[in-house]
Amino acid sequence: MKQSLSFFISCFVSFLSGSQALKSQEISAVVKDSLTKEIIPYASIYLSSDKGVLSNEEGRFKIQFETPPQTEDSLFISCMGYKTLGYPITSFKDSIVLLPSKTIALGSIILSNQNLSAEDIIKAVKKNISEKYELRLTNKKVFFRESGAQEFKTLKVNIKKSSIKEFDQAFWDSTLLKVPRKNEWHTEVLGNLYGDFTRENQKLEIEKALELEDKKTTAIFNNIEKAFDTILKQNVKKDSYFKLRMGIISTKLEDVDFNSSDKDTLSPDEKLAQKKESFSKWKKRLLTNVISSLFKKEALSISVLEKSNRYDFEKVNFTYFNDTPVYVLEFKPNRNEDFAGKLYVDADEMALIRVEYKNIQNLRDLSLLGFSFTHYFKEATIQFKKMNTGKYAVEYLELTDQFETGVNRSFSIIEKNKIVKGRNKQNELKMELNLSTNQFQKYQIVVFETQRISQETFDAFTENPNVLPVNLIQYDPGFWEGYTIIEPNQAIKKFKVEK
Repeated sequence: MKQSLSFFISCFVSFLSGSQALKSQEISAVVKDSLTKEIIPYASIYLSSDKGVLSNEEGRFKIQFETPPQTEDSLFISCMGYKTLGYPITSFKDSIVLLPSKTIALGSIILSNQNLSAEDIIKAVKKNISEKYELRLTNKKVFFRESGAQEFKTLKVNIKKSSIKEFDQAFWDSTLLKVPRKNEWHTEVLGNLYGDFTRENQKLEIEKALELEDKKTTAIFNNIEKAFDTILKQNVKKDSYFKLRMGIISTKLEDVDFNSSDKDTLSPDEKLAQKKESFSKWKKRLLTNVISSLFKKEALSISVLEKSNRYDFEKVNFTYFNDTPVYVLEFKPNRNEDFAGKLYVDADEMALIRVEYKNIQNLRDLSLLGFSFTHYFKEATIQFKKMNTGKYAVEYLELTDQFETGVNRSFSIIEKNKIVKGRNKQNELKMELNLSTNQFQKYQIVVFETQRISQETFDAFTENPNVLPVNLIQYDPGFWEGYTIIEPNQAIKKFKVEK
């Protein structure tokens, strides 16, 4: 009996120890300024084993371990202008990390900057890009988060004429009542991006993906489209075609074929493979658009540097990032340019290591023939990290855009038919559309590791799309358990589809 009790207690203690060990495989905290107590976004958190992550825009981070950390491992937290703090990882229990500012010896500033002007620094930054940055083929371990939202501010249809009775005013009023006025979605992808900074040399391998989206909302739009399509199919004649008329402008809708008899002959497995390939291509296209925009022909392709003569630069500070001396430059337009922000420059290598900016005026403001488009907000943060080769590689990108679109005008959809005798105009739907939307889009790309690869390795890799995103209607903090990502913000954590 005693032996059984002893065995039970031993097992129970082992279980508790094991549970504690599991808990110790994850640490999380928020990084703040030790004086102001303000959050510090995009701080670097890394281990002595070189595994690392960034704090998000709210200063929060979480780092997970596949195996329990070793007692000799240390956790380091650093950010531009702050002291780097180190902790024995097995004893780290803080939920808030307070980073103190790093004091600067004035003598070292004078020796380091050699009285360079802001313009001198900008000229030096633009030189010898291929020597400062890793532009060749690499394998990048990436995490890509895309967030979006849309809100209808106005959504009205006024039917002026319809020869198809199903498309009367009552149909449109009831249909538009079903359309959600707000929609929000997030997708997250972890994988490997093989390539350089050209559009041509990009290959993507997705490891895992998540989708936070209300599928019912998507289904509503799909069902409206199907209803519209079904009604037209029941009313149009064979060999009909459609014209869109707006005032004196008329154009044939070449791709509209409501009499098509093509049948879907794909098997379920073929449909699944098609969906996986489509998802992979879509994500690769988005990643490629962002990554390839950073460099062009061995030059930094950043607007403020490409048009540096249109901006005023001011050297406002000299600080450190770890042990690297860094110039801090502020910029604003001296002509009719769009952005203002800051540049952080490695004072030894004369390499841009961080840029942050936002627009100070509308980027686009168009209004023509009842159509309008206003791109009123853009904000970007781009950060580079020095590799063990001595060159800099992309570490983090965050791009945010907001814009408004609108339509307020009358138009007609006319069915015509050349075979039918007499008037070839068979049906007409004439309506007045008043629509305006506010849209939000945000990309976050974290590159955890960058490894140089050969042309042979790149050529030998074959894309094999085999992952579809897991769709959730509520944020699940356990979905990425065992993986290192950038922490989601509070808006994502609170995401929940109302039933």
